[in-house]
Amino acid sequence: MVGLSTVCGLVSSLLLCSGLTSAKAVSKPSCHNIPGDAGWPTRSEWDQLNQTVSGQLIQTVPMGSVCHYEPFGNYNKTACDELRKDWDFRHWKFKVWEMGQIHVNHPSEIMNPYYQNRSCDPFTSANTPCELGNYASYSINVTSARDVVAGIQFAKEKNIRLVVKNTGHDYHGRSSGSNSLSLWMYNLKTADIIHNYKSSHYSGPAVKLGAGMGVGESYMAVHEYGYRIVGGECGTVGVAGGYSQGGGHSVLTSENGLGSDQVLEWEVVTTNGEYLIATPEQNSDLYWALSGGGGGTYGIVVGVTVKIFKDGPFAGGALVFNNTDTPGNEVYWKAIELWYEYFPSLTVNNNTVQFVLLNSTLDAQAINLPGQTVEDVNNLMAPYLSELDNLGIKYSFKTEYSETYYDHFNNYYGPLPHGAEPVTTILYARLVPRKVIQDKKANSKLIDSLRSVVSNGKWLIGCGVFNLQNKVHPDNAVLPAWRDAQAVCIANGFWNFEAPTEENLKLKEELADFHAPALDAATPDSGVYMNEVDPLYKGDWKEAMYGANYERLLGIKNKYDPDHLLFGHMSVGSDEFHFDEAGRLCHRREESTIDLDLGLVDQAMNWMGLHDL
Repeated sequence: MVGLSTVCGLVSSLLLCSGLTSAKAVSKPSCHNIPGDAGWPTRSEWDQLNQTVSGQLIQTVPMGSVCHYEPFGNYNKTACDELRKDWDFRHWKFKVWEMGQIHVNHPSEIMNPYYQNRSCDPFTSANTPCELGNYASYSINVTSARDVVAGIQFAKEKNIRLVVKNTGHDYHGRSSGSNSLSLWMYNLKTADIIHNYKSSHYSGPAVKLGAGMGVGESYMAVHEYGYRIVGGECGTVGVAGGYSQGGGHSVLTSENGLGSDQVLEWEVVTTNGEYLIATPEQNSDLYWALSGGGGGTYGIVVGVTVKIFKDGPFAGGALVFNNTDTPGNEVYWKAIELWYEYFPSLTVNNNTVQFVLLNSTLDAQAINLPGQTVEDVNNLMAPYLSELDNLGIKYSFKTEYSETYYDHFNNYYGPLPHGAEPVTTILYARLVPRKVIQDKKANSKLIDSLRSVVSNGKWLIGCGVFNLQNKVHPDNAVLPAWRDAQAVCIANGFWNFEAPTEENLKLKEELADFHAPALDAATPDSGVYMNEVDPLYKGDWKEAMYGANYERLLGIKNKYDPDHLLFGHMSVGSDEFHFDEAGRLCHRREESTIDLDLGLVDQAMNWMGLHDL
């Protein structure tokens, strides 16, 4: 007589072999190992990795350790006092160079105080232990694609988290991660000029950049050969990283397009360890995704080739006025409303404008006119200045002419290579559609929202104004809302390192709960700049950051990073992960089950004559 267990085994075997099961098996939850887990690499295994990468493995020691007695034993009061002055961005006007330098050239430091999480900053008590927190445990100082492959293989074999860091200029925490191995790309600093690049979609000058090249360094490199390059206003941004992979706005946006639009070739290592060149013709799906679909998501970029342009003259201007020199606060806000209405006329002839708006001051720090003269600046601004005169507003207006874009940038945004932009702010960047600016009622609603944001004096609005209307651009994954935008406006708050963490978190919650939703409501059918969104954002991040591109991007992610080794907050595919209570990064998966179609079981038992058992 056949035993029941044998019957069950026979039925199961028949169903599985015949493909008669009606539900798939799903594996158990998968979490990366952390220190203390049995699978975390041993000291000898880390040593072996160090040998593999020719001694380029670095165990993390946070810079803030000089301000703490334990556990690194690095306490030094003099060094700590100096670090405090350099660290706190409120001193940035006085410590411009150090502000960028202290973060960008360190293998594990990042510029975001939220992700620094006060685990080892210079402002807590010396008796408080310095902990790694969200810092990577180890970093590989990447010197070639081989180092990247070694890091990938080690992370996969040991089931540990892998992150990618260049300068650490990142507001999403993508360039850091607790209990992780980091690929530090910063020292891949090469810039090879190609005077006559040729392909089926572009012929002209280009530059091949290593992944470690910052914007300021790239400006300097191409300037030596008489060229200019599209890059951000902050010199500490990495060209090949989140900037070109996430859209990337610029002083040159109206003339040359976004950062992602400049890319001709990507050099990338996939998480399968394969080195690929991605262009519009070769691995075109990967090229499309990398060009605007978000940094650190689809593969590890080790180099990028981008368009460059012959440099030439640039004219500039700066305008400042405030509510103390106006007939009243309502008049001041009337002037602000008019300022926004002038955006379309200000951005003719490939012009751009960058300005800061406070509850008391408008500071148009840079009015940028490529290939034009001081007379052109005066003519451009005359109608708006006439409006200010009619309102009885006193203002300061200055102009300047430069022989090259390089000189213009250095005057208004320098000193290069790092620049004078603060990098540790709390922020949220929203794209302002052209249709909002051109509709008086919608523009008025926008101004009301901006006024509300800055009213308590804790926030400022920084805007970049540009014109991409009817501009030819390559097919890429840039959020479509960019093409219809007239400006990107950023609500900026200020992290106070000397205040309790709870106070700073309240400021972030104010942004997430009130200001971001208000700005979203005032700019319907638009989106955000994915690189400048606060991590506490509560809107539909998939729609706001990726729009109609998301599902296609997810398919490409699954193709080139099938195990989702690359994770970043609000990056494509990130909603498939969570952190457990111990801090492990875990994939959201259900318990293993096999559901059998009972009708098929009955049919199988009839085939085998088992119903009578």
